[in-house]
Amino acid sequence: MRACRISLLVLALLPAPAAADPPRPAPGADRLSYSAYVAGLRVFTVRAEVDVEASRYAVSLAYQTTGLYGALVHSDLHSTVQGRFEGGRPAPERFASWGWWHGGERRTLIDYRGGRPEILALVPPNTAERDPVPPALQRGATEPLSAVAMLVRQLGDTGRCDGSARLFDGRRLSEITVHTAGPQLLGRDGRSSFQGTAMRCDFEGRQLAGFLRDAGDRARQPQRGSAWLARVLPGAPPLPVRLSFHLGLIGDVTMYLTEATPARLPD
Repeated sequence: MRACRISLLVLALLPAPAAADPPRPAPGADRLSYSAYVAGLRVFTVRAEVDVEASRYAVSLAYQTTGLYGALVHSDLHSTVQGRFEGGRPAPERFASWGWWHGGERRTLIDYRGGRPEILALVPPNTAERDPVPPALQRGATEPLSAVAMLVRQLGDTGRCDGSARLFDGRRLSEITVHTAGPQLLGRDGRSSFQGTAMRCDFEGRQLAGFLRDAGDRARQPQRGSAWLARVLPGAPPLPVRLSFHLGLIGDVTMYLTEATPARLPD
């Protein structure tokens, strides 16, 4: 199968930030930039870099709050994963996330051995805020960046986005299901660099374990959203151009693609 290099945005921003310096762009990775709005106000930006080949992939993500919301709630998170494809499904090898979330430091480092995640670093520890996820439930789970890489690859190969995955970010275990809603025309919007027909994929996420101790019943409710994907770079599969979802206490979020830069391939 021909190797492909893509860039993408994560469908769900899961705060589980690990190590010191921001990741360097992967050689050959395309780059996408996004801005997210709530009630017409820009609240955060996202930069994504992904290099996906026939048998391996690498994804990095940078998330930063901005505007008035950023002044009130400072968050600056970075995440990266390296992995391979086995039987058409992602198999992460190392996941790292680090930065600041709501004014506190967050660090996570996970290695994967035989389908089992091994947590090497977790700051703050789960005992400070959450119930632990039992090891038996962690086995076989992937993490959010690998799950989105698989979604984009599947849509490029089959034209559909139906599927499900269990996600473990070192703190929470969730399950996400995605189904194909069909093509939809996205009109001109000054907040986005894209207009045209995109494939709409609806998703639903449900947390299974790792709940905050004071979360209550609300954390167990399903979270729903939609992602629109289209071919925006030559030779790349369909990539996210718009997302709509509910995020915690800030409400309904719409995220728009603002820039797409293709990889600079070796001469």
